Amino acid sequence: MSVDVLVLSLGTTRGLQVADAQLVELIRRAGASVAATSVRIGLGDRLRRGYPANDLVEALAARRALDGALARERPRAVIFSTTTASLLGGVPPEIPVGIWLDSPACLNRPGRPNAVLHALERRAMARARVILPWSAPALEALPAGVGRALVVSPPIKLGPAPAPEREPVVVAYTPDPKAKDLELLCRSWEHYVALAREPGSRTGARLRLTGIEPGWAREFLRRRGITTLPPCFELVGMLDRRGFRRELEHAAAFLSAARWEDFGQAPLEALAAGAALVCAPGGGPFPALALARQLEPRFVAATRSPDLLARALALALDAGDLRAYRARARAAVADLTADAVLTRLRDEVLPLLLGA
Repeated sequence: MSVDVLVLSLGTTRGLQVADAQLVELIRRAGASVAATSVRIGLGDRLRRGYPANDLVEALAARRALDGALARERPRAVIFSTTTASLLGGVPPEIPVGIWLDSPACLNRPGRPNAVLHALERRAMARARVILPWSAPALEALPAGVGRALVVSPPIKLGPAPAPEREPVVVAYTPDPKAKDLELLCRSWEHYVALAREPGSRTGARLRLTGIEPGWAREFLRRRGITTLPPCFELVGMLDRRGFRRELEHAAAFLSAARWEDFGQAPLEALAAGAALVCAPGGGPFPALALARQLEPRFVAATRSPDLLARALALALDAGDLRAYRARARAAVADLTADAVLTRLRDEVLPLLLGA
């Protein structure tokens, strides 16, 4: 028996693993048979010491996984998850290919040292029947000469309308403390605590840091000269998706200090759950940053300054009634819900790949 679609999952981060599982489930719900194959880096992992070597090692592992999966599953179409997984190809020309990616290599792997990646990416995308970037900014960053492209994002859960009253709690998520800039987040919180003590401030809050083990967070901060956590700075640790969503549903704000976001699902989920999104400016496609600026530009710091980010947070927490903000935020992410993504897969993507 053959399957309609084979999803080749690179899965190098927890976020990619979750997103790939969601994609497989939505393809199944759209009426196609689907199989997923994960990639194991194996002994080549010791060679991952920076770019472009990391991508080439991962692309070789993806090619090995693909060869076995093609023989085993005999798919009608293949979807590579990430541009890296697609770099070395290997799919027979009669089998249509899609590439599902958070950000192209030409954007998040810039510079002459990565020229070989850019060339391989252009070749892979030119051969693909459809490119499936996760966001409109990622779509705009695709290299020239690609085939048809459709935005298909990981789905965002849009639960019941949020309660008008929120606890004075701020949630942050830093699975990679360097990329998410845990140091800036911590120093910004120090500034916020000082601001909250000033006359006229209506809110004193506490911050709950998720996505990272407490010991790792403390060690990371210690190496950057922060040996004592600020007041009301709570290390929550790792949460499952349901636990993280509960945090967001009760929080007044979500605080992002990320340097770079290829997608940034956590801040989008925060907007869907009714938390005000407070951001430092960061690089990458980062669709939630653009949304935050549209919803309330005062909640986005002008620069990556601890003081300015703290003041943006204080404005959000002292803002009072945010029901109109929350309604506009939920409307802005409505196209990212599972039902919306399912419709796009069923009506546009699968017909392109399967010839229906």
